[in-house]
Amino acid sequence: MPLDGDDWQLRGFLGDEWQWHLDKPWDAPGWLPARVPGSVLDDLARAGEVTDIYRMRNSLAAEWVAERAWIVRRRVTGPGRIRFDGVDYAATVFVDGEEAASHEGLFAPFEVDLAEGEHLLAVVVHPAPESEPQVGRTSRVRIHKPRMNYGWDFCPRMIHQGIWRPVTLDAPPEVHPHVLFADGVGVVEADGEVLLEVDSPELWWPNGMGAQRLHEVPGVGVSVGFRTVDLVPNEGAPAGALPYTFVVNGVPMLVNGWNWVPVDALYGVARPEKLAHLLGLAARADVNLLRVWGGGLIETPEFYELCDQLGILVWQEFVQSSSGIENVPSSDPEFVERLVTEAREIVPRKRRHPSLALWGGGNELWGDDATPVLAALRDVVHELDPGRAWVATSPTGPNHDHDVHGPWEHQGLREHYRHYDTRTSLLHSEFGVQGMTNRRALERLVDEDARWPADRTNGVYEHLGAWWNNSDFVQEAFGGRIGDVETMRRASQWLQYDGLRYAVEAQRRRWPRCTGTMPWQFDESYPNAWCTSALDHRGDPKPAYWGVVRAYRGAPTAQFATCAWGGEGEVRARVDGEAVARLVNLDGTVVAEARGEIAAPPGELSDVFLLDLDGGRNRYVMTTADTLEPLLDLPRTQLRFDACDTVSQGTARTLRIENVGDVTAFGIVLEDARPYDEPGWVLLDDNVIDLLPGESREIGVEGSVGELWIEGWNARA
Repeated sequence: MPLDGDDWQLRGFLGDEWQWHLDKPWDAPGWLPARVPGSVLDDLARAGEVTDIYRMRNSLAAEWVAERAWIVRRRVTGPGRIRFDGVDYAATVFVDGEEAASHEGLFAPFEVDLAEGEHLLAVVVHPAPESEPQVGRTSRVRIHKPRMNYGWDFCPRMIHQGIWRPVTLDAPPEVHPHVLFADGVGVVEADGEVLLEVDSPELWWPNGMGAQRLHEVPGVGVSVGFRTVDLVPNEGAPAGALPYTFVVNGVPMLVNGWNWVPVDALYGVARPEKLAHLLGLAARADVNLLRVWGGGLIETPEFYELCDQLGILVWQEFVQSSSGIENVPSSDPEFVERLVTEAREIVPRKRRHPSLALWGGGNELWGDDATPVLAALRDVVHELDPGRAWVATSPTGPNHDHDVHGPWEHQGLREHYRHYDTRTSLLHSEFGVQGMTNRRALERLVDEDARWPADRTNGVYEHLGAWWNNSDFVQEAFGGRIGDVETMRRASQWLQYDGLRYAVEAQRRRWPRCTGTMPWQFDESYPNAWCTSALDHRGDPKPAYWGVVRAYRGAPTAQFATCAWGGEGEVRARVDGEAVARLVNLDGTVVAEARGEIAAPPGELSDVFLLDLDGGRNRYVMTTADTLEPLLDLPRTQLRFDACDTVSQGTARTLRIENVGDVTAFGIVLEDARPYDEPGWVLLDDNVIDLLPGESREIGVEGSVGELWIEGWNARA
């Protein structure tokens, strides 16, 4: 019987005062309503004890919470056995004031016996343990708990506590199947017993390669998928390099990846709709691999079930990560044993999932399979999940130049293109470009009178993503003329969109030597004003999402030196395959057309022009100046819109956008214009588009269809 829900109470204590309150009456004063699974901070926010921690700098005023012990309690009826799937981080459980269990570690379940009758169950969640924020020393870490909550570049200090996974009375026994597939036969075993055997089973395939066939295991209530995933050496890889080419069911897979962080900093609060929405956006982007970053979570069963259904392979890292000072994991025997103990709980619970492709020891560690904790984790994986791929850490190589991380910033209007066109990595598993958040997210996050200036002199912006605030570069890239937050937001998002798109395209052009890309980062755990994420915290795509989507969907690409050609004697680009390239002026006239390589003198081009591939399948906006300043001076154009229902319920529509003006409409972006707190999401099948004069585009719209805000560099509606 589930014991989840709102039938819990919460109260906090300094020191050992909690010992005086273990068996207080249920109606004693001072107790607050609580929810399980959940988070202490979320309970306090809902009770009004802390101000909205997702706005302004309010999270600073909630840092005291982690210093206290919290009793989370409810009334229960026995007899039975209570199972806790996860408490974060250390807890002592009392029944009617008597200690029944003590536990440490948020990823290992534990159980408590309950006698017959009515009882008061009290779980003391002790003060959060010490650990290292992002700028610290990895060698001082002694716990297996998300590092990001101790203060990270995309998350303020917001240390999680609470009963974060379900609590159940008389839960059925756990079964941890082991899935085998060889010689055309699929077998599911548990504790030496064959639970399912299938000859020539229908296979499970990653997203975009085939169907995700799942098979129910009789009597167990779980599903499995039969597939093979091998890592083989990359074509032309140097001697000694690890293999990074994914071969699924015998077919090499170009990685369309992204890096994944927890859905929310308060990861104990169940958000099933948001989780499904985020993973659905990944699937719609043709993503076939997510790297679950080692500063976050061992992801939840719900996450893995959805990845199984959507065909998204998972690279799961154990919770270890780099630090700003040094990145050597501790070799302390107690720490190593702690991780081994937790790994023995974690690995069997994940191994049945066809989506699980790879275990990693952690993020950006200075170590390898000879490092004590990494060697110990590898041995657990090989013992309990034999055949699954393992890497000690990411990145790898003599100078971290095989599997590569970085850079995470736009490199400049010329250097950015040169940088990505000269990479030699076998896998680019972490890199990014920063930008501001979306319009309504910014309005929800920052008070109007605090939104400008949007640079680091503004204390609010310093708190909400200071690492990624590149307003000085954005100003420089647009001629120093940005004077309001709306223009800054649009300009920074444009640079993120164009920069991330080009970075992904450049690496994909090197397939099969480079096995693919995994931008940093897909989602956002905490709402920032500036961030490298492709989605805002609410789950709405930023323009950068669509740049990567365009690449992952196979749009033709071009290689060129810059997007701002001032001072250059010739505009020149090299084009993929048989794609037809055109250089198109502001008024829609074609200056040049070619396959393979295209060129024209800047004097024949308007201040702002397009490099168009295959009639709009991919377009690059360029200027003949040495900055993008001409985008601020474009003549206005007019758009016309028509919408029609495409299904009887009216939940899906086709929006037709036509440019009825005399000049090209550049960078048209569609956004949900409903209030921020309205439920649901608008789903589009395309975005960030350019329309020549007289040209139109049809865009599919699904989900919570309401008002849309539509704007571009020279059009708005």
